[in-house]
Amino acid sequence: MRRIAVRRWAASLWAFLLRRRIGLGPDDVELGYAREQIPVMLILTFVLALETAVVGLLVPWPIVHVLDVCAVLQVVVALAVLVTRPHFVGRDRLVLRNGARFELELPLTSITAVSATRKSHRGGTFQFQDDVAELAIVVGGQTNVLVELAEPVLVALPNGTTREVEQLRFRTDEPARAVTAIREAANGLAAPGTAR
Repeated sequence: MRRIAVRRWAASLWAFLLRRRIGLGPDDVELGYAREQIPVMLILTFVLALETAVVGLLVPWPIVHVLDVCAVLQVVVALAVLVTRPHFVGRDRLVLRNGARFELELPLTSITAVSATRKSHRGGTFQFQDDVAELAIVVGGQTNVLVELAEPVLVALPNGTTREVEQLRFRTDEPARAVTAIREAANGLAAPGTAR
């Protein structure tokens, strides 16, 4: 499992350096979700790099320098993973992601409704709401798009938990654009009026 994670991180860092997105085709619509996190990550990277330089002057132990460089690299890789693995709408599918550890592919024909609906959340990244069979993929304590499905879909989370859901909430940088892209793609596949 650790090797898979390291490979995904390395692939994300390489794609980040080449300014590419992982898994997106030329006609896919990217739905990024890291815009609000990027400034924080860049500031953290700068502070850690500065700390590495200062500690390098004050502490003569090589192991401390190695650990400092690893900390900077870890933040850069985390940023790369968020940027290079966005949600996206393909020709016949909606793919929801959370970094390199979670990916859910939904056929567009299974979507009955989509709307830009902002909701605040407390707790972890993945939150189930049992009374409405809903999964929220939370970023920054919020979601802003709601997708309703025609039938329940089994979702497997990184921690091994699985549940059936009929609604999905997720966050994207541009919710109106996401809703439009999902509706247009779904309406292109399904009978008129299926995706609202």
